Amino acid sequence: MRRMRLISEAYAEIKETDPNTAITMTAFRRLVLDGRIPSIMIGNKRLVSMEDVENFFQHGDRQMPEPESGKIRPIIL
Repeated sequence: MRRMRLISEAYAEIKETDPNTAITMTAFRRLVLDGRIPSIMIGNKRLVSMEDVENFFQHGDRQMPEPESGKIRPIIL
């Protein structure tokens, strides 16, 4: 079962794990609201999976596209 948390609870776990983290609550909330960290709405509450949060901070949200032969691939900045 996934560890689902409210945005504030997820941020509290991040701060507990790394008290000197540079990420702020506002920046974390923005990542969730922009959809860069997946979330689900239950009523008025937005829940995030701690596995998705950890994955985002380990790998980022940019996935390299599979190369297509015969085409010019886009450069992701």
